[in-house]
Amino acid sequence: MLPVGLDLEALRSFVVVGEKLIYHEAAAQLGLSPAALTRRIQRLEAIIGIALFERSTRMVGLTPSGRMFLPRAQAVLADLEAAVREVQQDSRERAGQISIAVLPSMTRHLLPRVIRDFRVRFPEIYLRVTECGASAVVRAVRADEAEFGFTFRAAPDSDLAFDAILTDPYVLAIPKGHALSDQPCVAWNDLKPHRLIMAGPHSGNMRLLDQALRGIDWRPETAYEIDHLTTSLGLVAAGLGIAVLPRSALPPSGSSGVEARMLTAPEVSRTLGIYRRRGRKLPRLGQQFLNTVRRTASALAAEENTLSDTASAA
Repeated sequence: MLPVGLDLEALRSFVVVGEKLIYHEAAAQLGLSPAALTRRIQRLEAIIGIALFERSTRMVGLTPSGRMFLPRAQAVLADLEAAVREVQQDSRERAGQISIAVLPSMTRHLLPRVIRDFRVRFPEIYLRVTECGASAVVRAVRADEAEFGFTFRAAPDSDLAFDAILTDPYVLAIPKGHALSDQPCVAWNDLKPHRLIMAGPHSGNMRLLDQALRGIDWRPETAYEIDHLTTSLGLVAAGLGIAVLPRSALPPSGSSGVEARMLTAPEVSRTLGIYRRRGRKLPRLGQQFLNTVRRTASALAAEENTLSDTASAA
């Protein structure tokens, strides 16, 4: 039987202090003053009748009982959080809802096709779509704010599984009639003389390009810095510069005053896919959605390969 008065906030406070062993940092994480946190820990120790911490004016440490109690308290909180996530997921499943976080560039071609194909079979399902940057997509899945995160592969994450679905090459977007228009393919170092429209240095796409093109002197002076890749298309169409984009971010051919050229020497691409929580069995609806994504991505890749072969033959 649990001691009378033992509550979740007291247990969470003990775990945070036990992990950090620095009161003011633990208090800041919990949104408490150090004095309020001290009172909460003292109340917990009084409830269970055991000293959990050894205190001095300069430091705090766990007692032997505290060291024994910490991993068990951590496990209790982890199990409770997992239980809450499961019932939330079950509630969404019963309500017929799927939440998706997605890169803006993936909303042009892939996601509309996926949603269309999925709604043919499940017209009653409510889909909530949130557009955000690559890091925010990953955070949304990790925090259970979205069941699926559409983005490109980032560094390995122990909490998340990544299902690769599509290879997305980087291409050059140029205004019609540009000096590079007569070249079917453009080498990276041919970009040097031209005005470039690019995302900032901390964007996921720029980090990927910098790593893939290390040692190649390709970047001209940046004329415009933008937050989202799709923003650059209007600037390119207005003749204000050229832009490096993943192919998935391009508008339909000939519809916006923008032409695309393959970038070579070397060819660079990103792997698009879906992040989801690792080790968690997908509910039936989630598995159906994932299957739809895979089928649609495979069909889209086949179409794009056919177009590329036709353009090469021409």
